[in-house]
Amino acid sequence: MHVTEDEHETMPEKEAKKPVDEEEAQEFLKFIKHSEYNVVEQLSKQLARISVLSLLLNSEPHRNALLKMLNQAYVANNISVEKLDRWVNNLNTDNFISFSDDEIPSNSRGSVKALHITSHCKGYIIPNVLIDNGSALNVMPLATLSKIPMDLSYLRPCHSTVRAFDGTRREVMGKIEIPLEVGPYIYDVEFQVMDITPSYNCLLGRPWIHSAGAVPSSLHQKVKFIMDGCLVTVEGEEDIIAYVSTDTLYIEVSKDAMECSF
Repeated sequence: MHVTEDEHETMPEKEAKKPVDEEEAQEFLKFIKHSEYNVVEQLSKQLARISVLSLLLNSEPHRNALLKMLNQAYVANNISVEKLDRWVNNLNTDNFISFSDDEIPSNSRGSVKALHITSHCKGYIIPNVLIDNGSALNVMPLATLSKIPMDLSYLRPCHSTVRAFDGTRREVMGKIEIPLEVGPYIYDVEFQVMDITPSYNCLLGRPWIHSAGAVPSSLHQKVKFIMDGCLVTVEGEEDIIAYVSTDTLYIEVSKDAMECSF
């Protein structure tokens, strides 16, 4: 059928003027009501906080993210309501670090056990890393440094004298920055190198604790910190008998030495 130019122009015009029926209007309102655009637009216009429930009702991607998290989170089948409530309450707090009584090891109450963790450096396993909130220094014994494949030319002069917890004075040989892996993250830690024989391979004091935002607890035998919005928990070492293969680079420590903070 041949359509003239006038007919061709008037047909779209008539379609544009077609009234919207009630069913189409309801569908459009439903779309607006459930669209995540309203939530995003509102948050971009004003500094506001909305409830998690409102966010989930208005945003399908957020609902899917929550469902994914719930499907991947596991708890004991006999978990108490109090413990579950405490777990849920963590959602209400940003960068939340806490310790609970159920995290205390059975033999930890009443003990004086220090907090030691295991770390890694350049392919070497470094056990007996002391986390010490009472030390103003990060300390690396010369014996430990000599076992790590580090270029000693990076050792910077440091003519300082520090005082140990027993009041004795020790000379600092120099300072060196070492990439130390704590949990899943690598920190460039500046150590004071000293020719001592303590009962640890290295000591992480307040300089590392504060820079990492870490919260150590010798009672709970854990150190916790927030990294990239995630809560990281590093467990303390346990007194166990373990087999280490000959292929594993493992740095031992003298068992007869004493703890030494600075």
